[in-house]
Amino acid sequence: MDRKSLLREIGERLRKAREPFKFSQNEMADYLGAYRTSYSRYESGRTSPQMISLYRLAMANDFSLDWLIANRGPMWYSEKEKTGVGPLGEDVDELLEHMKHIPLLRHEVLVLFLGSFF
Repeated sequence: MDRKSLLREIGERLRKAREPFKFSQNEMADYLGAYRTSYSRYESGRTSPQMISLYRLAMANDFSLDWLIANRGPMWYSEKEKTGVGPLGEDVDELLEHMKHIPLLRHEVLVLFLGSFF
């Protein structure tokens, strides 16, 4: 997938994420600590959201960045179910479990992952 398509898809999912809050773009920008013009560019797929904005959304609302960035799993972490060992094995499951409890680790892994796209 090319960069433009990825940004467009992330923007569409970000718009969908705003719906449950019933926020305007301006209200969502304020909530995330972003400028309204920046937030508008996120939703339109012209730029990618800043990491601090994603962090605020995820931490305050149990929001799934897996869903937002990779379109995997549900929008909210509370909707995920434990099914035992995941398809990638115990090592990955152990890393994911640590990432749940160590926000910095989660975001370091996310930055490494995103860096492979850009």
